[in-house]
Amino acid sequence: MAERRAFSVSVFARHGGRVLLVRHRRLGTWLPVGGEVEQGETPLEAAGRELREETGLEGRFELPLGVDGTPAGFLGYEEHPAGSKGLHMNLSFVAEVASEAVRLSDEFDEWRWVEDPGELDCPRNVVELGRMALRAGEAAALARAWLAAFNARDLEALCGLYSPDGAHASPDLRATEPHGEARGREPLRAYWSALLGRSEGMRLDERRLVVEGAIATVECERIAPHHPALPVALSLVIEGGLVRASRLYLG
Repeated sequence: MAERRAFSVSVFARHGGRVLLVRHRRLGTWLPVGGEVEQGETPLEAAGRELREETGLEGRFELPLGVDGTPAGFLGYEEHPAGSKGLHMNLSFVAEVASEAVRLSDEFDEWRWVEDPGELDCPRNVVELGRMALRAGEAAALARAWLAAFNARDLEALCGLYSPDGAHASPDLRATEPHGEARGREPLRAYWSALLGRSEGMRLDERRLVVEGAIATVECERIAPHHPALPVALSLVIEGGLVRASRLYLG
């Protein structure tokens, strides 16, 4: 007899830098909440329903983690055996939630909010996807903090987002700096101070944010007095909660 196969979803609910894992009664291991996609549902609809039904939490699926057309909050696809339910062809999501107050469900007998899924005895794919969910939130938050600091002309906040050996590359650095980049906090401070000082009224307006692992890319419009809007892209490489490298692309 052929093994049963079904599409399923899992949801890494995230709050305050931690993700929710539950101890599944039937399978006896730590997992994100989730279940099978019902007839007529999209995977994103199923993810919201499963999170709500199993925990009472309402999720905000916001992070754009893939190409155009990918559902917001989609992390990745994996397959795993689900006991008597056969093979689950599983689509994983990350959702922001406003509370850590979980309602007990028949599906699980214990739950925990963890900073690293590796703290618990759970399958390797859960550990990897859970860490991706945490990194994605960190990268998106840092990208938006970068834009906010730049647009506010907040030199201290902008420099503070970079690691001690962090670097920024931009077309206007090619003529003055080796490799077209400023590296280290003092060179970065000098560069940003000069740029912000001569670009009064200029801002970067976010149009699209995409996160792939530890890399956040923001597509923006550069708005400046007496100049037409110019499309630009900002790429940030995140490491240890700080920007290790950033690069600005024009046009």
